[in-house]
Amino acid sequence: MTDLINHSVLQRVPAPRHLVNEAEAEATMQQLGFHTPDDAVGNESCLVQIYPADVIDGMLLLEHDFLAIGRDISCDLVLDDASVSRRHVQLIQTLEGHALQDLGSTNGTLVNGTPIEGRHVLSSGDNISIGSFIFKYLSAGSVESQYHETVYLSLTRDALTGTMNKRYLLESMQREMARSLRRSQSLAVVMMDIDFFKSVNDTHGHLVGDEVLREFGRRLLSTCREDDLLARYGGEEFSLLMASTERDEAIEIAERCRMVISQDPFETAIGPLNITASFGVACYDGGQTMKALELIKIADDRLYEAKRDGRNRVVC
Repeated sequence: MTDLINHSVLQRVPAPRHLVNEAEAEATMQQLGFHTPDDAVGNESCLVQIYPADVIDGMLLLEHDFLAIGRDISCDLVLDDASVSRRHVQLIQTLEGHALQDLGSTNGTLVNGTPIEGRHVLSSGDNISIGSFIFKYLSAGSVESQYHETVYLSLTRDALTGTMNKRYLLESMQREMARSLRRSQSLAVVMMDIDFFKSVNDTHGHLVGDEVLREFGRRLLSTCREDDLLARYGGEEFSLLMASTERDEAIEIAERCRMVISQDPFETAIGPLNITASFGVACYDGGQTMKALELIKIADDRLYEAKRDGRNRVVC
């Protein structure tokens, strides 16, 4: 069975194998040192998969007004199982909240064990059965939803740099590439690597290296657009995913990132260090099926071309 969210417009994070109640959620958040104002509990509505647990335990943040769910690759959320129809059900954001509408599926869509007819408005805590899959819907006002969001953030961000992590990047990239394929839109990915970072660690120690990594992430986050996704790919290598972005714009943004790294020294415990980085840009025009790792490989090859050509440059 394929990964649940390879082609969805949702985000995933591993979650506990049982659903916590609100008291447990509140207690856990307090243990984590997480405090939220009473009027800001649960910033995102979400689905939490509760069965089958051996495929994925996950939280799916609902970020869009419309979501098509089914077995077909054209759906926003693909559930690759024979019990799921090709286009099974759609989830819609309405004035009343999130609602489900079955699309004439073979096995029907059940909410709390009852087949739905027409458009069914969801309540927080509802169990949704789609073929052999079972999800729990949690509204934005739920403490339980806030609990899962807290866990979500802790498992999808790189603790040192504040950027997203590699796992989150790959899942998001596969989603965006599927969307680009459906809509014939372009996207771009930039692979970037700090020049001579090994010598920083070898000469000044890993604590100084960590300072450089933190400042590197901070500068890039302050430079990227709000909708761009910056992730630490591993070590001193980072990746930037830019949806709905053409080649020329991607190169311009990569150059902007290069400049913000190189123009001012990095302040560290041993004094200022001049830091540069190399960048490789790859674009996907939505014209053919391609996996995320294939696109990353293209950008990575161009990154190493930038290294061979003298570093501190962008290659596309």
